[in-house]
Amino acid sequence: MPLFLVTSLIDEGMYENDFQVVEAASMLAVAQHMLEHPDQWENYLRSAYPRNWQDPTSSVGSLWDFVNQPDITAERLLELINMTSVDGDSASQLRIFAVKAQQLSEVDTDPLKS
Repeated sequence: MPLFLVTSLIDEGMYENDFQVVEAASMLAVAQHMLEHPDQWENYLRSAYPRNWQDPTSSVGSLWDFVNQPDITAERLLELINMTSVDGDSASQLRIFAVKAQQLSEVDTDPLKS
């Protein structure tokens, strides 16, 4: 089963409890788990605020507010997760990334070589 990295990055930096590596069928399955078991993800969801950058005056609350709505879907939750970002008020950026293991000899952090 594929691995996914779930991160909750805040402006103060990254700490050991700010990421989880999970096995799941897809990113959508991770989002579905967040909907079905929000208490397990509460710390990440409460501090992540999706922002609509096309309308900076809109405020929709935290992801925690969304997962407690009966009509939210995993697809919509993924969209909202990708709308979160770090700001100076301790709002966190929540992300889900597919993880691919590699040999140490293959590591290259230069994004221009991809």
